[in-house]
Parts: sequence; structure tokens; C-alpha cells
Amino acid sequence: MANTSSSHNPITLQSGIREYNGNLTEYTGMLGGLTPDVHTLRSLNPETTNRVICVMYRGPYFLMKYFNPYNSYDRTSPFFTYKKVIEYYNMGIQCNIQDQTLATTQLQGGFAGRTIPIPTTQNAQQGQTLAITVPELVGRPMANVHNMWVNGIADQITGLTTYHGLVTGSVDDAGISHQIFNIEGVDEGLDPSPAWEVAEFLIIALDRSGARVEAAVAALGCVPAGQVGSDIFNHTNTGQSELQRLTLTFNCQFVQSTYINDLASRYVNQFAIFGNSLNFNPGAGDAFFQDGSQTIDTDMFNKGQRPHLDGVQTAAGNYPAFRANSNFDQRNGVTDEDSHVTPEKHSLIYTGDQATNGPWEAIPQFGPPNSNTTSTSTR
Repeated sequence: MANTSSSHNPITLQSGIREYNGNLTEYTGMLGGLTPDVHTLRSLNPETTNRVICVMYRGPYFLMKYFNPYNSYDRTSPFFTYKKVIEYYNMGIQCNIQDQTLATTQLQGGFAGRTIPIPTTQNAQQGQTLAITVPELVGRPMANVHNMWVNGIADQITGLTTYHGLVTGSVDDAGISHQIFNIEGVDEGLDPSPAWEVAEFLIIALDRSGARVEAAVAALGCVPAGQVGSDIFNHTNTGQSELQRLTLTFNCQFVQSTYINDLASRYVNQFAIFGNSLNFNPGAGDAFFQDGSQTIDTDMFNKGQRPHLDGVQTAAGNYPAFRANSNFDQRNGVTDEDSHVTPEKHSLIYTGDQATNGPWEAIPQFGPPNSNTTSTSTR
């Protein structure tokens, strides 16, 4: 009996990653007028692009071994700095996949000589490349490693494979390869082979959330197309200096499969980076707090002492704190004895505040307001 169940899920190029699960069967679509109602949008969910990450999951073994003969996976080696910048600091990824075309042959016959195209094979993909744009850093770690990769495969002067000294020069009776030169006690050699020279990448397109894989492709047999970074030697008279950007171009072959989808999905599940701007932490605690302190008390903030000298008495708070005194203060007039101007008085500043200082108390011109200097009265 035929199986009429609608739960059959065929394996496709999207198996293992995000698949379309909408249902457009009852909608008139563009013909009925495109409307943004919720019911339509549940099934009409257009794909958006430009969220792509790359993962170098295999590196050129000879280069990894050269940078650390004792631990090819040393995370502090120059190679892993190169890998980190490619994966986390890239400024653009361009996959030149070149969609394959389906070749046909012609079946011809009849009195009119009409032809029918018969499909045969997909045309071979030629010239596939992976290009990753990265910023160069001070000390040129990207150009250094990339160009060392190229030179190790084919020396720029001799044209020979050197693997920077790791290439095999001889094989002993036990079948163990040895380098031509014994360097630092390490003499295990590598026979010239593309296996030691290539890298492999996963290129993953993410959905809008960054949590699910929309598409995945593997770039296999990646070798540099050439050296990079020589533009650092260029100079112009414009008086301008620019950031150096490198485009790392690799010759490769792209492949898609459900295995690749599975790897991409597992990688994203484990390594995807999520965040929310509301959780942004500038890491400024050390500028505000001493060790173990709960209050702001660093030298940058006068050890926690708030400024208090000002005209509006901020130390008292933001409410009216002082009551004005409206009591009448009667003043005494100038006595007849002090009313006469004498030569000495021409050099003095007078005040009539007899209640405080006494009548016509002499105060030096630049002295304090409450000077105890007394006037000399001459009649």
C-alpha cells in the first residue's frame, strides 16, 4: 500500500540547517496585491543577506609546525594570530563560486531538422576563489604569515619547496623522514605534498538572529593566490596616511553537502556570539572604585570628596535653607568732630558703617574689609 503520509522529509541541500516551513498554497501573492498583514508575512518571509562568517578549521600543517615544532596548535603562535584575525576581524568575505551550468547535447531529426536539447553534465567550475579582506596590524602579522605560506611552498628565488627547512631530505631504514638540516633537535621532515600546504574553511551564512544557519559551504584545497601587502612601500605626495587593508585570496574548490551543514550548525550552536546593547559594560570600574570599595573613591574623583564651595550653597541641598533677617538696624550719623576733612583723610577710604567699625574708620585701599586700622582725626 502506498504511503500517503505528509510527514515525509526528503534530504536536500538545506537539511540540517534552516529550511522553509511556510505555506503559500492559499495566498494569491503578488497577483492579489501585496499586503503586509501578519497572516501573509508568516509565510512570505524574504531572505536577507550580508551576515557571513568564516571558520578556518584546518590550516597548512607545514606552517603550523614551522612556527612551533613542538606544538603545532600553540594558540600564541603567529599562525593562530593570523587565523584569529581572519575569523573575528575580517572586513569582508567574497566567495567566487561561479554557479555551474548544465551542459546539453542536441537530438536532431525529422524532415524539418528540429532539435531537442538533452541535458548531459554540469560544466566544471573553473577559477573558484575565496577572498577575505582583513585589516593589517602593526608589525604586519597578516602579511608575514600569508607570505611565509607562499614562500614555503615555492621559494621566491629558487622556486623550490622548502617548508622553511621542514622539507624531507632523506628517509632512514625505518621509513622515517628527516629534514635536510637538523634544527633545534627537531629533524622530522615533511615530504613535499599539497596535503601539508592547504587550508580548509567553512563559510556560513546566518539568519537575522545570528543563531541559525541559512546556508553553508566548505572551501577545500585553499592555497594563497599570491603574496600580499607590498603596497606598504608606496608613497604619494598627498600628505595622507591610510589604514592598510589586505585581501587574502585563496584558490580553492567549494562543496555543499548535509555533512557540511551539520558541521556549520554545530559550530554556530557552540560558538555563536550574541549580545544586547542594554548589557554594554565599558569596564570602567577600576576608574571609579578602589579594591573592595562600594563608593566612588579613586584619585580621579578626589578620593570621593565632593566639591562644596559655590555661591548657591550646594552643601545645604536643593531646598531653601537660610532665612533672611529683616530686623531694622539704626545707624549713627557723623559727629561734628569727624566731619572735617584733613590732608590725612585724602588717602583713606571711608565707611559710614559706624555700628560695625565706628564712624569714618580708615581702611587701607587694598586691605581686608574688616581691617583694624584706625583713623587719625585732626581737628
